[in-house]
Amino acid sequence: MVKILDCTIRDGGHVNNWDFTGEIVSETYKTAVKSGVDYFEIGYRNIQNNDIKGKFYNCTDEMLNNLISIDANCKLCVMVDIGKFDIKSFIDYNPEKTPVSVVRVAVYPDRIEEAFAVCSQLFEMGYEVFLNLMAISRFEDSHYQLLKKYHAEKMLKALYFADSFGSLYPSDVKRIIEKLRNCGYENLGFHSHNNLQQAFSNTICAIECGVDIVDASVYGIGRCAGNLPIEILTGYLAAKGSKNYSVSTYLSLIEKYYTYLHKKYTWGYNIPYFVSGLFDIHPNYANIFLDLSFEEMYDCAQKIRKECPVYFDKQAFENILR
Repeated sequence: MVKILDCTIRDGGHVNNWDFTGEIVSETYKTAVKSGVDYFEIGYRNIQNNDIKGKFYNCTDEMLNNLISIDANCKLCVMVDIGKFDIKSFIDYNPEKTPVSVVRVAVYPDRIEEAFAVCSQLFEMGYEVFLNLMAISRFEDSHYQLLKKYHAEKMLKALYFADSFGSLYPSDVKRIIEKLRNCGYENLGFHSHNNLQQAFSNTICAIECGVDIVDASVYGIGRCAGNLPIEILTGYLAAKGSKNYSVSTYLSLIEKYYTYLHKKYTWGYNIPYFVSGLFDIHPNYANIFLDLSFEEMYDCAQKIRKECPVYFDKQAFENILR
């Protein structure tokens, strides 16, 4: 049976700058436990630099120990971005000192080798490790060949691929899974985005293809167009006969906390996010499309796709508008 990772706080933090109250985070974790969810991604452990972000952008062990009482059936996870974190922020895994037992390492295709080195370090420190391939739609044959180089390594609990730009369809998901399996990876994970309203169908496709772990978030909260709503996923699995997952506790949580958050911050499908997904470009471009007409957005996205689709480049965007 597929496992579920609740990425509500980590991915949802893109909506509110990771400025959740301790009460909401604690209650969301308790709900995940009650609902039978396997992993709970509570935030990032990245260096803040000069940006002012909420405390769940850099989840320290001390902060989490004071907030969460861990249930062994729902492992606590943090994400790190290659180039944005310090390995020294992790101690050798000891459940008496750190509630975090799982680390997900996010990497864009140009830094894969560096990411595997980090995964190896974390594995040696005793953590369960996921490698999260960002911008999978932009992977070329050379990137897949590089993945083959490491397929025999035992450091990864799962190799994840993320529909970072929300541009995939089920046929793409199936094709990518086949490519990753051909590279020698058996345990896979999938993270969807909903720019094209494909998060649910893409996730179902991944499950039917035998992916081991899939992501979802409460009420679909997440960057830009958001993620697959976890209440839909758990409801679907329950309807298909799974006795592992329950949806009712998530509905209570949504009514108590997340309907208010949605009114305050808003997330989910809209035309700018649709256009960014359609042209397979970084979702942050959608946030600066807002002053353009829909037709202008469409034309601009076509040009961005040719010049700078993978990384967000505000200067390039401004040059296109001139």
